[in-house]
Amino acid sequence: MGQHNSSQEKEGERELMRRHKINKSELESLRKLFRERCGGKYKALTKTKFREVYNELFPGKSTQYADEMFRLFDMDGNGKVDFVEFVRNICMCDSDDIEEKIEIAFALYDKDNSKTITQTEVRNMLEAYTNMLGVPLEGGKTGAQIAKEFFAEMDADGDKSVTFDEFQYAARRNSAILSIVNPKPPNWVD
Repeated sequence: MGQHNSSQEKEGERELMRRHKINKSELESLRKLFRERCGGKYKALTKTKFREVYNELFPGKSTQYADEMFRLFDMDGNGKVDFVEFVRNICMCDSDDIEEKIEIAFALYDKDNSKTITQTEVRNMLEAYTNMLGVPLEGGKTGAQIAKEFFAEMDADGDKSVTFDEFQYAARRNSAILSIVNPKPPNWVD
């Protein structure tokens, strides 16, 4: 059984490299980061460890945002983020592919997985995002104020819910809607 899991992991890694156009060296760098974050002895990130990562990177209160990202990363819903889930989501969040960013951002806003987004979901996500950053946003707006503006822009038909098509159209016109997918820590060096 251990050998079966190992071959599944290797195949999963090959698929990651193909799909996200990363090479063996990049994959190994991500593996090193993953192992460091897991504390060495674990094969997966727990929600607690995931929160610790965000708390280290961001100056504000990051628990709520970290929990939402954990929900997104934990694709099989088992309460842990394994290496393949970690790499897949890191690559998608950092992707230059606008379609991937739109899909992941929609999933992040759509907390209840209803396939529509409510104004409350947008407000909660943007408040979590701004709380994590721990600094005033440009123009001094709160997460709730930005959420109201974003939602008005996204809800094209005015029915108080945003479908994927409405979201996609708005995100193509206003890339700031996608900013929640890949926040940059204040001391981040690209």
